[in-house]
Amino acid sequence: MIDPIGVPQLQEPLAGPPSGRRLIDRWGRTLVGGAAVGLVLLGWELYGRSLESNLFIPTLSQVVRALVELGGSADLWLAYGDTLVPFAWGWSLALVVGVPSGLLLGRSRVATGLTMPYLAFLNALPISTLVPVVVIVLGIGLTARSAVVFLFAIVDVVLMTAAGALYVDPELVEMARSFGMSRGRRFLRVIFPGSMPGILAAIRVGTGRAVVGMVVMELLLVSVGVGRLISRFRSGFQSPELYAVVLSLAIFGLALLALVRRVELRALKWRPPQDGTRG
Repeated sequence: MIDPIGVPQLQEPLAGPPSGRRLIDRWGRTLVGGAAVGLVLLGWELYGRSLESNLFIPTLSQVVRALVELGGSADLWLAYGDTLVPFAWGWSLALVVGVPSGLLLGRSRVATGLTMPYLAFLNALPISTLVPVVVIVLGIGLTARSAVVFLFAIVDVVLMTAAGALYVDPELVEMARSFGMSRGRRFLRVIFPGSMPGILAAIRVGTGRAVVGMVVMELLLVSVGVGRLISRFRSGFQSPELYAVVLSLAIFGLALLALVRRVELRALKWRPPQDGTRG
């Protein structure tokens, strides 16, 4: 860059916010989020204490006490063991099938034209309505329960992976082609690394959908794990225990999503800051 009198000057590079500012922003968001959660929990406790009977809405302290008691027994852990087996199978199969399919759709117009109508149909259809079809075709065993989780996760995994592959920098692909790279090497060296943000986002979103499918599978298909506990406590009007099981599902889902998000951030650590500003 040259100024009006002809003196060369260095152009200011694009850079993200200073590390100290990023740390303050992160802690600020954490404190605001924690305060919001704390206010909701405090309101729950106060509202529960204001009721004459806690038959339907127990206090937070009662729910936490019930969760601690359930955690000290074998019932909760055995129930989660029965529930997590189909969850793991369905989630893993959705990733194994969805990521390669999404990469193919993102790079092939023919594949996109052939499959996009079906994906759009499944994306618009409430997946829970397919549970009776799954029962008719596969029964109510492990295969059917895994299929429900798979159906909940697969569409989001495919579509988000396809979006990541579609928006790979075309200049990089053209440069690799001009240097004589074969199709396979272009995929391994350019397309797949460029699609990684979309793939990791697809895994994160698919994980959340798989958790939803796990709960739906337990409540609508067959209650052999956590759903069995929910049904038992609901039938016996054991509100603290019922809320405790639901709270444990929320904790499980949040912990799993936080783990996937941490893996995503570490895998994308090489990327430059996206919210760049001039220093």
